[in-house]
Parts: sequence; C-alpha cells; structure tokens
Amino acid sequence: MPGPVAPPGGRAYHEPIQAGAVASQDSSVAVPRLNGVALLNPDRIQPVAVQSVLLYPPTVRLERGKLTGLYSAVCAYRPYAQFQFMPDGARMLNDDGSQTRLGPDRLTYKERIPNNQSTYETVRDFERLVTDFWETFTPGIFVMQEVVLEALWPLEDIAAQDFLETRLLRFGRSETTKLGAACAGVGVKLVFPTHGPGKTVELRIEPFFRDPKFLFLSVSTQDLTPVQAPAAASERLRWAERFLGHEVADFVREHASL
Repeated sequence: MPGPVAPPGGRAYHEPIQAGAVASQDSSVAVPRLNGVALLNPDRIQPVAVQSVLLYPPTVRLERGKLTGLYSAVCAYRPYAQFQFMPDGARMLNDDGSQTRLGPDRLTYKERIPNNQSTYETVRDFERLVTDFWETFTPGIFVMQEVVLEALWPLEDIAAQDFLETRLLRFGRSETTKLGAACAGVGVKLVFPTHGPGKTVELRIEPFFRDPKFLFLSVSTQDLTPVQAPAAASERLRWAERFLGHEVADFVREHASL
C-alpha cells in the first residue's frame, strides 16, 4: 500500500512488507521446549507493520484548508515529517515509509511499528486519526475496510524454514525441485472466504527470508459491511491483532508440539 482498492468482492493490492521489516535481536527470554522443539511464546510475537484502507462515498469534499487542519491535528499525537497536496487529495508521510493518504473515496493508512512501540499505541493513533478525519469531513459511512497486520515470531535453535517443513507441511524445498528450479522457501497460506458476516480473512505463515530465526506472520482481512462510526474501524484492526496473537499463535504452537 498505497494502491488501488478493489471494489466489493475483489481484494486490494497491498505492498509486501517482508523486504523492509527489521527483526529485533532481543533473545533474552528463555523458551521452554518439548520433544526437542521450542514451544513458541506468543508474548514474543513482534508486530512490524499495519495497513488499512477505508472506503467512503466519493461525495466527500477534501478541501485544502480542512486537509491542512487535519494534518496539524494529527501531528499533535502522530508526527509526520512531510505533508503533500495531491491532485486528488493529500498525504502525510515519514522517511520510514509510514504514511496516511487521503483520496477522493478512501483513506489509506500504512504504519511501520518500531521495536520500542506496542501495537496498542499504533492502534490508538489509528483510532484518533480516523476519528479526526470523521469529524473534519463527516463522510457519514465507511463502505468497506481492509486491514493487513504483519509480525515476526522468533524461534529457538531451529530455522524458520526447517520448522515449517517439519511441523506444518508434508513437503520441503528439496521436493519442489521437481517443478524445474530451486525453491528459496515454502510457507502456508490459508484463505477463509467467510470468517464472519461480510468478512474474509487470509493468513500467511512463512519464513522471514532476511533472518531465518524468525517466522513471518501476516493476516489480511476484508470487511464488506458498511459502518457508521469511526470506532468500528479501529475495532476491526484490534480484531486482526487478537486473531494473530491468540488463534493463530495457538494453532502454530499446537502443531509445533506434535
């Protein structure tokens, strides 16, 4: 992200974050083991990036004076180094790639989460930003929303690729050579077309190719049910955080101990 959002029924394009994520090197927490395999500690999951796209009616007028006022309000709690007017709106951005872009029918939010910042702080800033936008431009409704939350999960004494091949899959890199070329790594993608009313979910579990000591986790959600309150947008982001930290973590830990 940023990128075009598909109409309801299709998916948005989200820029992959794997290449830009930086893993923390803190390994001071001891990890218990079972059958020679580390029992993954869900408290050590490190969210590294969050992205969200909110669609609103194209009748919203993005007046330059209001855009400037919104930028000033947002910088009181989430400083952005740059503010740029665009032909169809504006964007606020920082050098690390974090940005908020306002277009004629969507708010696009992309945030890299520093190692010293909790996901709670990031979600809180997102909630305040969406509320400020809602109060400034009064869209009246968010037509749909997409959320992508990405995280790293450190492993002990086993490479992420080996963990995936021996614990979650029935084939490894060596078997994939039958497809005609060497494979850098294999992972898992799970698609839930109906995870709830109007909600689709995609989950990726794969190696973090920049550092084999980490699993890379990504949950993408698409909510097609319109909402008429800004708080609902931040609650959908919190849902992704809970899903990754609880259901996904429990699923991986269960298979790690088999």
